[in-house]
Amino acid sequence: MKTFPHIGILAVLLAFSACSWEVCMDEHSAEGGEIGFLPGLSATKAATEYASATDLSALGVFAYFTHGSFAANSSSATPGFMYNQYVERQTDGFWLYSPVRFWPLNTNDKVSFFAYAPYVDETVSGGNNPVFKDKSAAGYPSLTYAVPTDEDKQTDLLAATPLMDQTSESNGGTVKFALKHALTKIAVFVKSNDNIANKKVTTFSIQAAQRGTLTWKTPADANNVGFNWTYASPVATETFAAANTNLSVPSSTTAEKVSLATFLLLPRGDGNTFSITYTAPGSLSSSAPLTQTIALANQPLPSLDGWKQGNFISYTIGIEKKKITVTAASHPVWNDGGTGTVTGSVVITYAVSPTDPNWGNGGTGMVDGQPVVTHTEQDITVWQPGTSETLDGTETTP
Repeated sequence: MKTFPHIGILAVLLAFSACSWEVCMDEHSAEGGEIGFLPGLSATKAATEYASATDLSALGVFAYFTHGSFAANSSSATPGFMYNQYVERQTDGFWLYSPVRFWPLNTNDKVSFFAYAPYVDETVSGGNNPVFKDKSAAGYPSLTYAVPTDEDKQTDLLAATPLMDQTSESNGGTVKFALKHALTKIAVFVKSNDNIANKKVTTFSIQAAQRGTLTWKTPADANNVGFNWTYASPVATETFAAANTNLSVPSSTTAEKVSLATFLLLPRGDGNTFSITYTAPGSLSSSAPLTQTIALANQPLPSLDGWKQGNFISYTIGIEKKKITVTAASHPVWNDGGTGTVTGSVVITYAVSPTDPNWGNGGTGMVDGQPVVTHTEQDITVWQPGTSETLDGTETTP
């Protein structure tokens, strides 16, 4: 009977950048040891994000044993070696799994590894997001993920670059996973574009793709993440609602912007829109005070081409009495909420006369004694000449 040295995996965080960190899996001793990881759990405002490998409590691993390369056996290879193997972080920092697996002694035999996080047990009630290919299905593994509707239930989904055709000799008994953010992080901020106090945002949502399928593949080169997303046709969309339903807008143009929501959504920007409802103080023709309610549905978002796997985009919504301005910025580091690069903006204004372009009912209440209506101006990709704006506390000038 064949004997095999243990496959030992000790996960060690080596590096973390905008969209990846490395998790090392190494032998504990000459006899081998358990798979170990060091992923991470760091909760931000509402959605759950992972800033480092130490934040994670568990990984799921798929492994394929093949006689020869995976490519030569892809039509028949199945994840019988490990199928959604639960790998748990211990209090001492080691990561354990059971039953222990072994490296093949025959150098022509290979093991290919695929991993994701956080771990989901598909065998328990409610453990069906993501959904995996069947254990008997041949070829590369995949998962189908549905984004939770509520902001505060969304979770950072991580996928590892595949490690193909591994042997104890080829990697010295070390298996090294590089985990990547598989979704797009969307942060939404609100600032005031006028000096009118007592404005409030009461609802906000983004309309985007609800479900997608991530399929692993052999990386084309060292810079390739080794997986891609596909979507059913037609693409099913969903409304993702912000948890905050009563956000006070800063009362002046000099006040800092405030955080409204953070979403972790599928990396598909085509056709995505947002809806917002906010209130502002107003008055009747008799000068009697009233609260205006402005509701805008399915409005355009700028820079949708930046919705890529692992990207971090922020939208700053500037609110004033007659218009809102939505500015997009891209951030080089996933967890960095600081200065970004402005990539575009959309201005939504309120028409006050039936002769204005695209006159139509856009909400309830009054603006300067006229019904609230909206039209959208052409997308702007640079700051307007002769003006200066503030993004993340940094003045941006033409």
